[in-house]
Amino acid sequence: MPRHLSIAAKLLSLKERFKIREERGDDEPRELYDCTWRFAWFREVWVLTAADGSETEMRRRLLSWVPRWDIRSPRGTFTLSQRVFTLRRTLVVESGPFSGATFTGNFIDMSFKLEHQGQVLATAEGKWLTLRNRHGVQLLSDDPAVEVLVAVLMARLMIDQARESQSSATGAGD
Repeated sequence: MPRHLSIAAKLLSLKERFKIREERGDDEPRELYDCTWRFAWFREVWVLTAADGSETEMRRRLLSWVPRWDIRSPRGTFTLSQRVFTLRRTLVVESGPFSGATFTGNFIDMSFKLEHQGQVLATAEGKWLTLRNRHGVQLLSDDPAVEVLVAVLMARLMIDQARESQSSATGAGD
């Protein structure tokens, strides 16, 4: 049975902050992860803290031709690489247990799919007309490692979308 998650940017946050919750029908949503930014001198660092206190750290690689993020979690380490010169946002997992998995968006960046070895592990849909950036995720696997991977990918998506909207807003008045 698929699980339904939601990820949303926190309102009135100085530095983007995200919450990932599990939607359980009539019950109050259960918070699974909190994504926050930490100060670092040269490399941008984001930390995804699970409800049990375990942390997954995302660090941007400094010298790389394409945007790459090194991910270190209790479930292992892997690298995310963003494909460039494409019309659709695409992230590729380069190492670890999900090596070769692709996270691909549609042309307008509102619908996403995570695939590994021909199997769809999760889908995500952006919410229209909301005050904050929000996505609904359908998790199609019961594997806890898939949940962590989906949380990392959705956090990366939210961070990138927030950065893009900030840069377009600052350049709009020029």
